[in-house]
Amino acid sequence: MCVSSCLKVDRPAENRCGRVNFRPPLNHLTFSRQGGVQKELEVVKTVRVPVHYALTKRKLHILDKLTARLSYGVWVWSKLFDEHDLKGSYMDRARFYGRVKAETRLPGHMVQCCFDMSAWMWRSHRQLHRQWRWKVAEAKRGRDSEWLRKLLKREPQRPFSKGHRGKVPVWFDRQLGSVERAERMRLCSYVARISTLRRGKKLTVPLNPAKYHLELLSRGSLKSFQLVKRDGKYSVHVKVEYSICDQPVLAVRGIDLGVKRSMASVTLRPNHPLRSGDFSIIRDGLKVNRLNRLNRRVAELQETRKWVPLKRIRHKRLNVAKHFDRLSAKLAADMSQGCLVAVGYPKGIKYTNYRGNGKAFLRRLLTRWSYGRVIQYIQEECAERGILVDAADEAWSSVTCHRCGSTDTERFTQSLFHCWSCELWYNADLNAAVNIGSRFLPAALTRKATVGLAQTGDELDAESSEPRSRKEASWTQNLQTLQIFGQPR
Repeated sequence: MCVSSCLKVDRPAENRCGRVNFRPPLNHLTFSRQGGVQKELEVVKTVRVPVHYALTKRKLHILDKLTARLSYGVWVWSKLFDEHDLKGSYMDRARFYGRVKAETRLPGHMVQCCFDMSAWMWRSHRQLHRQWRWKVAEAKRGRDSEWLRKLLKREPQRPFSKGHRGKVPVWFDRQLGSVERAERMRLCSYVARISTLRRGKKLTVPLNPAKYHLELLSRGSLKSFQLVKRDGKYSVHVKVEYSICDQPVLAVRGIDLGVKRSMASVTLRPNHPLRSGDFSIIRDGLKVNRLNRLNRRVAELQETRKWVPLKRIRHKRLNVAKHFDRLSAKLAADMSQGCLVAVGYPKGIKYTNYRGNGKAFLRRLLTRWSYGRVIQYIQEECAERGILVDAADEAWSSVTCHRCGSTDTERFTQSLFHCWSCELWYNADLNAAVNIGSRFLPAALTRKATVGLAQTGDELDAESSEPRSRKEASWTQNLQTLQIFGQPR
């Protein structure tokens, strides 16, 4: 089951992959609701519903021919984009419309859908290529030959650069088909009616929705959908839109993602000092244990050359990691009621830590850090609750003191942060969370205490060999730690 959701306000630009990119502007982040009127936010979800297993061979053959012809149409448009440097405008489509229709022998509305998909592919490629050229120029300006050599190998490839392999899913709008509720059919409750290559003929494809699919499909309006074939099986990706009431923004919740801990969060309120109850940490001890056990199991099967059981668990590690990341995102969304969520995005951290930069240990840690997936899950879970989310760049947030703004700091351990300018001892992850959340406040918040909340009680016990005093132990008890994965040490 694949779900993607996001918020949409005042009809923003929508891309062709079924998601709506949403970034709330700073002038909309108010901490008081004027007049007590709440806006309605539109949630867009793309849910994957499998095609029913009772699909006949005749219908399966028709779907194979239809998807193959549509993929060929996208390839023809993509070749024209490459040869004539098309921009995806209406004039570009009208210029080659008759040529593509005669070559692919597709109906007119299918030719338009193929053009839209090809235009989206080339727009995405050109945007990635502009970013790549900017990075190459920065590497040449800084005379970083090693980073330049890495970048030259990562040039974004053109669409269909490796040939016409596989099938490209095309979005079916209301002219091409629809997903409807089957009132008189006992086999299934929902069907997809798709236009075929024959004029006036539509194909009824039964779907096999689960309980989750039924609740979501009945919740909102069904817009466009995709027909996707993976591993020899068809599924329908339906875009569902429904409206929810947004929550009044009373505070900002800064979230810092970590490698050893899942996330550390701080609730920041305007004109209110930080308190112990505003801090929380989510750990992922159970996730790490499960993944380590699976890694040992995979290593044993590879050594003994038992390929059959190894093939059965080839996706197990990925599914386990996704499951626990989803649980962390749900908990973070539940804690963020009435808040604007600011998630730290470590932009470019994996690309800058390439092989040969002298940071082998950090590179091994980053290979298992799926921060992009966690941010996506947080955005999806918060969207269902009407909570605004912004992925802010977390550059310099871990080395900047949130109280005085100095960068003359040092991290004695992974958790312990010390500022030499104001003599502040703090937890490193919580300090980064405060810096991330403070970017959305009129003025940065500070904590008057120079000590306290510097230790979280889990990593310092293992890292420090000296016994702590009673006063130091009392400081760690002031932190509200959320222990959902694993047992506390």
